[in-house]
Amino acid sequence: MSDRVVHSLVRALGTVPGFDALDEKGLVEVAGCSANLLWPAGSAVFNAGEPSEALYVVLSGSVRITEGETEVARIGLGDFFGELSLLSDRTHARAATVEEDAELLVVPKESFTELLASEPELEAEFRRKAEERLPASDRS
Repeated sequence: MSDRVVHSLVRALGTVPGFDALDEKGLVEVAGCSANLLWPAGSAVFNAGEPSEALYVVLSGSVRITEGETEVARIGLGDFFGELSLLSDRTHARAATVEEDAELLVVPKESFTELLASEPELEAEFRRKAEERLPASDRS
C-alpha cells in the first residue's frame, strides 16, 4: 500500500500553530490523551475565576474570549486557548463563550504539562503565544 492513512484529527492538529512542530507520533499522542467535545452556541467553556483544567483547540465554530463585558479575542478554526492559565498555573482571568456551535479538542492539564516537558519547541511556541495574548500591563 503506497498511500498512508492519517486520522483526520492528526491532520487537523498538524495545522495548529505549535502542534505543527510535532511529528506524527507526537500528534497521535496528543490525539490519544484528548477528547473532542461539542459545545452549542452561547455555552460557557469556562468562566473567569474557574480553575484551569485544559487546553482547547477549535476544530470547528468559534469562541469569544471576554474580560468582563469586553471582547478581547475571537478564536476560530485551528487556534487554541486556555494556555495562559495553564502556563501560569492560575485560575482563568477571562471567560470563554462559544459564539458558533463548536467542536473543541480538549487536552487535559496533566497531559498538556507532560507534553510541554517532553517537547521544548512546543513549550516555546505556547509561551510565545501566551506572551502575545497577555495584556500589556502584565508583560515582563
